[in-house]
Amino acid sequence: MFDGFLKAFPVEEKTQKVNVSVLKDYIEGFCGVMIPPQLLTFWEMIGCGYFGRRSIYFFGSEPDAPRESLQDWNGKDFWRKIYPPAIDGGPVFFAETCFGDQLGFRWDDGRCKFLLFCVDTFDAFVVATDGRELFDVLLTDQYALMDERRYLEVRSKLGGLEAGMHYAPIVSPVLGGSGEAINFAFEKPNAHFRTALATIGAIKTD
Repeated sequence: MFDGFLKAFPVEEKTQKVNVSVLKDYIEGFCGVMIPPQLLTFWEMIGCGYFGRRSIYFFGSEPDAPRESLQDWNGKDFWRKIYPPAIDGGPVFFAETCFGDQLGFRWDDGRCKFLLFCVDTFDAFVVATDGRELFDVLLTDQYALMDERRYLEVRSKLGGLEAGMHYAPIVSPVLGGSGEAINFAFEKPNAHFRTALATIGAIKTD
């Protein structure tokens, strides 16, 4: 079922099993929204972790992983400054690129939409309108969620992504920072997000 995804994003290291009941309790119980069927099947069949030379990471249910659990990551306080709760139409983020761009789903009038949120610019895009389009079309291209040249150049300069980290801009693009590899460094996700949020906030108040 996920052959196209696994061809584009090979498993570079052992994936972790997902305790689906934990994620159901969080997403359907606490957040109050349904899990898209194809995403649920992905967690059941494939699991979570890094794929495609660590170009994408799928969050799981357990805290002892390279990244935080899905429930811990989505529970961060900074999300409340960016999006409404999932029950009110906000997204639940289930994966991220090596640059920290967040892949999530949200429900709109009973329809599920998948979006990509770019923290460094606060841009968001609908990238798929159902799970089949997400896994059978979009995620059969390794570079569907990022610029291929930038990824290859940053990876060449810094090396493979360190577990639990992001490739993050040294100077934010909203402050004129370039997209060239020289402007990127490893950064912890929490620091990356809080710095980006503070930068956007400072610009809005100027």
